[in-house]
Amino acid sequence: MSNAAPDGGPAASGAVSNTGRNSLLYLAGALMQGLGIFIVQPFALHLLNSDSKWQELFLSVSVIQVGVVLASAGLPLAITKAWFEPGGHSKARAISGFLSIGGLLLGLAGAGIYALATGGRGTPSFAIALLAMGLQASVLAAQAILRAQGRPVMFVALSLCSSMAAYIGGLLAMLLFGAEAVIFMAGYGVLVLLSAVLSLLVAPPAMPLSHKGALREAIAVGGPVLPHTGALMLLTQGAPFLLAAVAANGVSGDYGKVQVFILGTVTLLGALNNAWVPALMSVRGQDRVARMRSTMSTASFAGLAIVVVAAAGANLVVHIMAGGKESLVPVAQLMPLAAMGYVLYLNASTLLFADNATWWLSVVTPSVLLVSAAIVFWPASTGNLVGVAAVSSASFLLLGLAYFVVARKRATGGWAPGRYALCCIVAVAYTGFLMLLPTNLTTGLITVAAVAVAVPAGAALWRARLKRPGGARVKPERAHVD
Repeated sequence: MSNAAPDGGPAASGAVSNTGRNSLLYLAGALMQGLGIFIVQPFALHLLNSDSKWQELFLSVSVIQVGVVLASAGLPLAITKAWFEPGGHSKARAISGFLSIGGLLLGLAGAGIYALATGGRGTPSFAIALLAMGLQASVLAAQAILRAQGRPVMFVALSLCSSMAAYIGGLLAMLLFGAEAVIFMAGYGVLVLLSAVLSLLVAPPAMPLSHKGALREAIAVGGPVLPHTGALMLLTQGAPFLLAAVAANGVSGDYGKVQVFILGTVTLLGALNNAWVPALMSVRGQDRVARMRSTMSTASFAGLAIVVVAAAGANLVVHIMAGGKESLVPVAQLMPLAAMGYVLYLNASTLLFADNATWWLSVVTPSVLLVSAAIVFWPASTGNLVGVAAVSSASFLLLGLAYFVVARKRATGGWAPGRYALCCIVAVAYTGFLMLLPTNLTTGLITVAAVAVAVPAGAALWRARLKRPGGARVKPERAHVD
């Protein structure tokens, strides 16, 4: 396929020229996507009415979330990168086909191996989760092409079908056929299957061998990134499994009830990153430096905004989703701090992908995981969930700083360190202040109301400042410093 193809130049350039609009669309989609588990979890807990059934369901969903990223092994970024290369559309579709077919085969193999290993007496919901994981690979592959084409509306539609709609489908299945984890997963799986079919229609892949060199590039990217993606998922979601192994019974389940604050944070920033990735990958040299400066400034404030909103809502959400267990409020308040390290990691790792230096990922992320695991073991073994959450957030900051050290020279002068450091300090101070407040429901309602007024007011003031002549300009002699 040539660059003049219908899905080519204009669409691809739209991914860059409409970065701001696309960011809002991706963010709106991520918010609705995140609402899926938020809406479903209280009802699922009520219907299941069993700690063991809830744990089965929670771990099944975690299998999907971890497995999807492992199955993709960084290939979505490889697809987006290939799209912007000369004559790269056919290569991108071939890599998409490799990801779709490989993910499906991996899911089928995983379900089969699980059935054999358990002699057919294992938990059926885990087998369904493995199959759903394989189907999700097709969705990820299609979204990588849609991101490169600058088609955020369809990207978001696929996200909602494969996440929010799937969660609701699982809940409806339990309402209709019985409150069992396996029934939830069956309903979830049907919606994921429909999403996979839709993805093949809106962004059709090609056979992996249809473009010379595509399969080789896919393997070259996927190999080094596989250890990274596994380590990253353990950083994100490994705490419940560690707590289940070393802490008292039930502690892991409590942590899982508020883990949405980490998963939601990562999901929201990942959504915004769908706009940042093509913007960074499509430029080189000094253009990259300028683009990185703009992107990191935006990312820093986006991370701070997520911390402000999510931490403020922690008290209220805990009372809704965790049965009012107030000891979990500070745990939930600490989790969104992961945003500040994650934004730095996202932009630094994008440069490594753009420069074909993905081997760094197989070294940096596992190393950070080892350090994090060594530190978190003590609070986990004592059931100190506040300590676990604090270490988790600090681990993401360490991750971001490690990638910054590795990638900083690839966009020297474009990291906006002043804004980033300021946002980090404000985020930590703000969270510390919230943790000093009472954990009762009344305080939670007041906090949410205050932030609901303050955030729009602050956004309006900022918008007014931008509209003033010279309000957002940087003096030319200081344009290289930040």
